[in-house]
Amino acid sequence: MLDPKCFSAQASTAPKVACSQPNDPRSADIKQPTTPQAVDWRSDDEIVLQTLYTRSGSDASSPMIPDRDFLLRGVTTERGKSMAVDLRQRHSHPDPEQTNRAALDDLQGGVTSLELRLDRAVRSGSWQVFSANRNTANEKPCDGTRGDELLSNELLGEDGVMLYEASDFDTALAAIPLDQTAIAVDAGNSFLAAAASIAALWERRGVDPTEARGAFAADPIGTLSRDPSLSRLRGKPMLGLSDLATWTSRTFPHVSSVAVDSTTYYDGGGTDTQELAFSIATAVQYLRAMTTARDSRTESLSIDQAAAQILFRYSLGTDHFLSIAKLRAARVLWARVLSACGGSPSAMKIQTCTSSRVMTDRDLNLNLLRNCVAVFAGLLGGADTITSLPLDHAIQLPDTFGRRMARNTVLILSEEAQLRRVVDPSGGSYFFETVTNQLCEQAWTLFQEVERRGGMLACVRNGWVAKQVAQSAQKWASQFAYGEKTIVGVTKFVNSRDRVVRRTSPDLDRLRQMAIQRCAEHGDGHVAIPLFEHGPNLAEAMFVAAQGGDSIPQMNRMLGDQASREVSQ
Repeated sequence: MLDPKCFSAQASTAPKVACSQPNDPRSADIKQPTTPQAVDWRSDDEIVLQTLYTRSGSDASSPMIPDRDFLLRGVTTERGKSMAVDLRQRHSHPDPEQTNRAALDDLQGGVTSLELRLDRAVRSGSWQVFSANRNTANEKPCDGTRGDELLSNELLGEDGVMLYEASDFDTALAAIPLDQTAIAVDAGNSFLAAAASIAALWERRGVDPTEARGAFAADPIGTLSRDPSLSRLRGKPMLGLSDLATWTSRTFPHVSSVAVDSTTYYDGGGTDTQELAFSIATAVQYLRAMTTARDSRTESLSIDQAAAQILFRYSLGTDHFLSIAKLRAARVLWARVLSACGGSPSAMKIQTCTSSRVMTDRDLNLNLLRNCVAVFAGLLGGADTITSLPLDHAIQLPDTFGRRMARNTVLILSEEAQLRRVVDPSGGSYFFETVTNQLCEQAWTLFQEVERRGGMLACVRNGWVAKQVAQSAQKWASQFAYGEKTIVGVTKFVNSRDRVVRRTSPDLDRLRQMAIQRCAEHGDGHVAIPLFEHGPNLAEAMFVAAQGGDSIPQMNRMLGDQASREVSQ
């Protein structure tokens, strides 16, 4: 295989080519602009993007980390042999049977892995949502609002699949070969119970632990950032994350237990620098949790083991140049963190998704082009996993045509256009190298500011992160309001003949009643056993409970009871 470091050697030995500066009036090839604004323009991070980059004005050999070129490209010997991208599609239809039909259709159409987004009732981490006679007196939300206002049965089936026990997962994944298909889950505060349920299903289906693939995606900081109203104090979430990572590392070698989902910040109006800095700050907080043992009975991971458990998720917009540079900068920043922590250089697992902030509910066909740009950037930026959004993402649940167009966008660019045949095709470009370094420098400065303020969790809890993103979002929105930026079909070139697309909503009342009745019948005949009677590791204890038939609400209740006992002691 061609050593990616050879590009650096070629760059250092290549002969210099004379080139006039863009502002040099003696240049006959470059027409001089009449205004300064026509020469350069600024990104949302105030990075000045020039019309022309040359060797003299670039810094393609930044000493930020040793062996920069090798790590920046995100290439290892193993990956260099096979550069196929993992096409992971997200499913959030509330009905498990409908989800199964859509998942089978996706897999037959070329999708290689599935992501199940569980409903807000599960993501809240509460068990009382599932009770017909709820009592929220013992559960207090972290933001001071009344619990009975936050937790209602209306959260059942909202914005996600209604999967509450291993048998529900079995229904949603019926006829799907789990030993060949990676399964990722977005369970919010219920990441321990959801991981245990999936592991119990793998065991029920006879999947060897060494063949199981997927992502449990524990991300308590991301959950708190996305929906503070659903984030309830269930013990110490970092301890649950640490136990899950330890158990997963020991049991499932091809499953990542932790996710650093920074899409919330970019989708909410944040900049590329903010998304990079906040993702690295979150990862550092998770590293600390995974490498620290709770007590003498529990295990901890090494830096290298902990880093291998993390999956990074980034949002990509319609500026493909900056999106590619962002992915390259993320690898540099992560390599610097691992080096500072005493870890070995390792590949960074990256999943990209088209940003929801560029998907519109008007003139839906234009979303095909926006999604294509984001997928293009993800492929050229070297993402390991790509989630492509359907063109009707912004209105309601996608239909068959929307899902088909989403997956075919990735397949055409990767299989027909063969964008993955070249490793880091933007490498060596003076423009990309310069912008990558500028993003690294700005993101590292912001990351250090987060650390000075007590870390990412503290900055999210006190609202500092939300304030930073809100300021960027306000500036971003004003640019559209004053015509400095354009959303085609919305702020400019509006299609007057565009029609409103309406979809039939699923029968949530019926699904909710069935779920409440099933959980009530299931709970009445089962006595919950304290978690630590199954062992000191919370994730392993949850798995034993799931094997015995416990549902996610029951396991969340046991987790809450365990936290209450620890407080009383």
